[in-house]
Amino acid sequence: MEPKKKIYLIALTVLVLLAIGVFFFSANQTEKTSENLEVFQEAPPIEVFSLASVISRVDLEQKLIFVQHPTEDKEIKVLVDDGAEIVKLEFPFDPKNPPSGGTTFSPKLTKIALGDLAPGSHALIESSENIYQKLELDHVKRIQILP
Repeated sequence: MEPKKKIYLIALTVLVLLAIGVFFFSANQTEKTSENLEVFQEAPPIEVFSLASVISRVDLEQKLIFVQHPTEDKEIKVLVDDGAEIVKLEFPFDPKNPPSGGTTFSPKLTKIALGDLAPGSHALIESSENIYQKLELDHVKRIQILP
């Protein structure tokens, strides 16, 4: 055999062996990676700890407020115990006429009583428990009345 053909034959053999080695090495790595993957059969649970809504009515005797459900034509009952903080958020300007861009400000939080809440007010209700899909909230930490 000619030396030139011999070199080509050796180079071709080396390339084929190298390709086979890479193929088996990558297949082995894929199997190892697949063994370490953890497949979830269920979606993780949904957790919700706050609700923004509009107050529809207030019951001072039973310490309850009712807010509109965000997506359905229902009310959500909120028990306001003595440990719940009720605050009103106030801006140092008229929200309908905000200052020009670049202005910084800090909103003022004023403590108010349950009797100060009124239907039609926008409220942010924070809970210490998951409130996802609940229609009665009884572990309320804070109610923030928005401007």
